[in-house]
Formats: sequence, C-alpha cells, structure tokens
Amino acid sequence: ILPKTELIKDVNLNVEKTISWVNLMPGSKPKFHISGKFNLLKSDDYNIENMKLKYVKVYQSDKEVYFVKPKVRVEDKGDIKQIMFSTLRGLSINKKLNTKQNVMFEFIFNDTSNDFIYQIKDVELQEVY
Repeated sequence: ILPKTELIKDVNLNVEKTISWVNLMPGSKPKFHISGKFNLLKSDDYNIENMKLKYVKVYQSDKEVYFVKPKVRVEDKGDIKQIMFSTLRGLSINKKLNTKQNVMFEFIFNDTSNDFIYQIKDVELQEVY
C-alpha cells in the first residue's frame, strides 16, 4: 500500500475567486463562510466528466480548522467544468479559528477512481459586521 500522499494527485484549476469570511453581525450567531468559483480544466490524468468536488479542508497555521462538504453547482462547458461552491448558511465558529489570520483552502476532488487535490494559500479571512 502506498502512503496516502502518493495516492493524491494534482488537479488543473483556473480559479476565478475564493472568499472566506466570518459573519459577526449584531443580533446573529457568528458564522464562518466560504465560497468561490473556478474552472476545472481537462487533463490526461483524470476523467473530467466524472470529476466531483468532494469536500474542502480549511487550514490555519498548518492545522485543519474545518472539513466542509459545501453546496456545489456545476456547469459543463465541454473541456471545462465551471464549479461554484458555498457553505450557504455558514458554520459555527471553531475555537481553533483566528478571525484575524488568513486561511488556506484544500479542495479534494474524485473521478470515481482517484482523489485529486488543489490548494489555495493565503486566502483573506474577512470579518463582516
């Protein structure tokens, strides 16, 4: 059996936007949100038709803070799959989350036979009041 790191392959993405924020509006419970939009590009390494975004891991200071199964919307455009994702209602604030520090997104995809990964480092974490 190969170590897990050798089972995960890279995926080709063209990222349009990624956003993370904490809703701190008075009168509501604080919530953590992520959303974004990107294009999954065709590759010889995977079958783009079967490729799905399984989940998103959110890290801060090399520690996993959230494991998210976001709401996903997909538009097939031939050699490109446009993918939009969001937490919709948000997640309860994790005590490990520092709202003053940027985060890293790790996207995990699967094409029914292999897992693929893409990381976006230094995503600004905004506080919304």
